[in-house]
Amino acid sequence: EGVLAAAALLSAAVTAAGRRRGVAKAASTTSVVLVKPAGAFVGGTGHTVQGLLRGEEDAVSSGITMRLRRTCWNLWFKKSTYKNRRKKELRNRSYNIQMINRYKRAMRVVTRYLKGVRNGRENPANFEEFMATVKDDLDHACLTIDEVCVQGVIKKEGAAGRKDKLCWYVRRVAIEKGWLEPPEDRFEKSMVTIGYKMPVNYKLREPRPWQLPGWKSPYMLKREFDEWKESKKQEAAA
Repeated sequence: EGVLAAAALLSAAVTAAGRRRGVAKAASTTSVVLVKPAGAFVGGTGHTVQGLLRGEEDAVSSGITMRLRRTCWNLWFKKSTYKNRRKKELRNRSYNIQMINRYKRAMRVVTRYLKGVRNGRENPANFEEFMATVKDDLDHACLTIDEVCVQGVIKKEGAAGRKDKLCWYVRRVAIEKGWLEPPEDRFEKSMVTIGYKMPVNYKLREPRPWQLPGWKSPYMLKREFDEWKESKKQEAAA
């Protein structure tokens, strides 16, 4: 029954997609026939129809959905051609994704170490050793967040919240291990409790790569010139 229900849902999804593309007649006749159990597809990857419909991932496909959602590898391969406005949107989105991934990777180094301390994989002797180990990575994460904020990819409120979240996590681990006492004032900043001083970012906003000289190839410049000349002809004819 579960397999049949999943097949019906998959068929409905195909039909809806067909209607959106303007081929409702062809999509309405689409059917899904399962000749094997849901977990026995050719290739032996072990995907289940129910899991695919829910967006779940197994050990084989664990990174596929992440790459689709959080990287720019597949942005340019959905159509053969794009209009100029859409090309600029994809270019800007690719830059934003790259900058977002930069600060998330820096944060992940800190959180991975803190999780290791919590579950016993990392064993610092005391709070001083704990802070000495995490401080460099914490500084790097905070500076990376500031840089991404200066570039205009995230807002300053979001950057402050992410840095405070890292300090809060450090304080939480220190309190759980018994190195620190919970603060009497529950509104006290986490960085004050752990005695951490935020690094100062002196970087100024830099131009986007496509705003620098030498970014466009001669072919790109020739294509833009031809498009401009054609638009002028159309304006003159009108």
